[in-house]
Amino acid sequence: MTGTRRQGCRGALPIVLGAACVGIPGLYLEFNLERAAVTADHRVEVPTPAPGPTSTSQAFNDHIEEPVSRAAPVPQSPAPSRLPEPDTPHGETRDGVNGKYQPKIFAKKAECADQALELGNIPTVEECDGLVATKMDCGRYFMFSPGHPDWLCRCCAPFGEEEGPASDQWNVYQAQVPRLPELGALPPTPPPVDPFAGLPISETRPTWLVRKDALVVDARAEESGGIIILQAVLSDSHSTWGNKKDNRKLEKRPDWLRAILATNRAHAEKHGHVMVIRAYPTEPQLPDWMIKECGKKSLQACIKMNERETYNWEKHLMMSDYLLSKQGFTHVLMLDADAALVQPQLDTLRRIAAILDAEGKDLFLTNEDWLDENGARRINGGLMFAKNAQFTQNLFQDTFDAHWAGYNFLKNARIGTPSLRCTSNEQICLNDLYYGDQEHFTSKVIMASGKQYNRGAERGGEAHIDDETTEIMHWMGGAKGTAGKALCNGKRDLTNGGPNGYGCKRG
Repeated sequence: MTGTRRQGCRGALPIVLGAACVGIPGLYLEFNLERAAVTADHRVEVPTPAPGPTSTSQAFNDHIEEPVSRAAPVPQSPAPSRLPEPDTPHGETRDGVNGKYQPKIFAKKAECADQALELGNIPTVEECDGLVATKMDCGRYFMFSPGHPDWLCRCCAPFGEEEGPASDQWNVYQAQVPRLPELGALPPTPPPVDPFAGLPISETRPTWLVRKDALVVDARAEESGGIIILQAVLSDSHSTWGNKKDNRKLEKRPDWLRAILATNRAHAEKHGHVMVIRAYPTEPQLPDWMIKECGKKSLQACIKMNERETYNWEKHLMMSDYLLSKQGFTHVLMLDADAALVQPQLDTLRRIAAILDAEGKDLFLTNEDWLDENGARRINGGLMFAKNAQFTQNLFQDTFDAHWAGYNFLKNARIGTPSLRCTSNEQICLNDLYYGDQEHFTSKVIMASGKQYNRGAERGGEAHIDDETTEIMHWMGGAKGTAGKALCNGKRDLTNGGPNGYGCKRG
């Protein structure tokens, strides 16, 4: 689940229809039948298999390899100017009075926004400063906890000192010891990082892949069609999906992530599916309205502040990309990267496809009934399974366009909704549609039990991993750390790779 920013009615979630505000507990609906439509054209046209309602924004090309302009250019804040190096030899710093080292606090009670390296248990700020000057990857700022030196000296990445999280025990300091001459000039940006490092990527890259996505496995018997599993592993500033000690060394991924990806790969191989990972967020990441909401913050700080919502919206863009693919996939599954198909003996995805056919529906979503009664009425965006139909092709173009339009609204959506606004996270947008548009959305959608198809691992949920009534397990939030043990060391090795395989190997 993602954080939200809400405006308008408080308490019970509002549905805005014309001038009316209707409260429904646990929901927040954003509809308005009178607002104007967005006119920004931020997509490149691609042909769609069948005609349908259109709007001013078009579908992205399914072979984009370079960043695509999705909105009018927005002036970016200039990069922070570099402070001049002190005019002293390496190893000396002066306060101008008595020659003693005087720490210079850049941000009190704060951490680096982007940490580069952990430099060890260093007892003093001065010694930490001196060590920072010897490291290629360090910028000219570092964080240190005077009350807890054992929490390690940590340097900020270049331009990683601003807008970091608040923390009572840390300060960010400006480095005073000059950088070693042999390290050369400080780079204007951090060294490039391969976002696919440490992921189970195939050496083959078929031409049908979209943007910069990578193939994990293609186990189809035919050259086209079939079911595709999509997972987005987008490295964030908190290193959730990367290396906590050094967020630019992604080769060592968390145990839980490797176990989950290996489990889904094994499932795809067993049942003849395709699996694809997206590790590059689509650029530009922020629509104009989100940049404006950041006020005087730098563009980099704005991106970091909004990365959770932005990365969740990437899922809708990815769904659209592969529903429109020339490969003609029959069904597309978008699964959060902390969720796994845990019953290899069951062909879960074809079972869900059969449920859609039997009910005459096109989209399969799940609720959060494993939480409580309110959760049973709330969609969880961590699983979306779509039959390739005109409705689903249109839907995910509409939701992403509505996100990009912001407060201008998307008018006359392709699916038929008169006006749609998605200024919060993608999960709220789906709930808005489910409870606000029976004719154009809800009538084509199944909201199934999360206990069976998207069960949270917390609150005892993980105990059901060997129960066939739970086919997909979701390790959200703080539960992530237990996934590796559950998938590798339970009654079965669900990664199918053994203790030395990608998913279960330690160290």
